[in-house]
Amino acid sequence: MLISTAKTPTKRKMGNDGSSISRVKTLLTATKRRSSDSQNSESRNFDSVSRWSVCRLSNTPLRVPVVSDYRGNLFNKESVLEWLLTPHKEDYSDDQVRLFGHIKTLKDVIELHNIVEVKVQDGGSVLKCDVGDEIWGRSSGNFSYLARCGHVLPRRTLRGDLCPVCSIQYKQKDVITLNPSSGELVDLEARMAQLKSEGLTHSGKAAKTKKRKAKPTDAAVKAPKRQRC
Repeated sequence: MLISTAKTPTKRKMGNDGSSISRVKTLLTATKRRSSDSQNSESRNFDSVSRWSVCRLSNTPLRVPVVSDYRGNLFNKESVLEWLLTPHKEDYSDDQVRLFGHIKTLKDVIELHNIVEVKVQDGGSVLKCDVGDEIWGRSSGNFSYLARCGHVLPRRTLRGDLCPVCSIQYKQKDVITLNPSSGELVDLEARMAQLKSEGLTHSGKAAKTKKRKAKPTDAAVKAPKRQRC
């Protein structure tokens, strides 16, 4: 009787391989979560600080002349001109196209006046209006501008119905809060809806300029012939 001497193959044990893979996945998930939380934190910090010093279209430092839309966003005027000259918006992000698509002409923004640049210790500069000592983004107070004249003012100085800078008369609907809160933005949206219903833009100018149509008789009218002496 023959006895087989062939060895039966033994199964390889995974040992701790399975648990190791599980730990790696857990570490990767935790790392991604921390990275996501960090990015969200940086995004919130950018929004609260840089919105007072960075143009929302070009992501470059704000420099005079500065303009603002009906939502109180801040832009370099030059950046808005570049935006208007780029019809397909291929140079801009989807978020920018979504947030600023309402800017179709210069009538949709207002140039801000009485703004000065102040040099700071780090070699850069910050913006402030020439009324009061508050600096944009570094003061707790809110800032607004008057749509009728474009003057920027600390909100606390807006009393009565006359601009403290130029004495032009204004109404409450002419007060535009810069970088407004969500509640203030609701009021600004309602204001813009009212202007649209009246055929007006943010600047108060007509949304469309009507061209004068030539009358049929205009072409038929000829200059009278000069009489011979």
